[in-house]
Amino acid sequence: MVDIYSFEIDSLEFDRILSGKKTVQLLINEPKRKDYAVGNQITFKRNVETLTDEQKEVYEKGELVVEIQATVSNLLYFNDFVEAVNTLGKEACGFKPSATIEKTSDLCLAEDSYESVEKYGIVAVVFDFQTEAN
Repeated sequence: MVDIYSFEIDSLEFDRILSGKKTVQLLINEPKRKDYAVGNQITFKRNVETLTDEQKEVYEKGELVVEIQATVSNLLYFNDFVEAVNTLGKEACGFKPSATIEKTSDLCLAEDSYESVEKYGIVAVVFDFQTEAN
């Protein structure tokens, strides 16, 4: 059986995945992540509370993609978010090309998470889409 992991993400990040620009999910490599493996299934769910007004109209018609199925194709390990973003690229990690490296790190981490990054490092979950989005 292939493990299935689910991430609820904001609408902007979801659209970056749907467009193919974001192909990596960066996570603190905490012990709960140790079971991640190539071949695992991931479900990305759009947080409908973060929809734009235009998206809300489409959503209300039932025509908005709200879930994407993907498969883990690789797991890469880094010391911190800056190293991961510098190596993989801002867009692949879900950031605008104009974002500064410092800003990307701040966006990824809550204030109390910096110690966890120092302790565990980062896992970059590289994913491929399955044949269709739901």
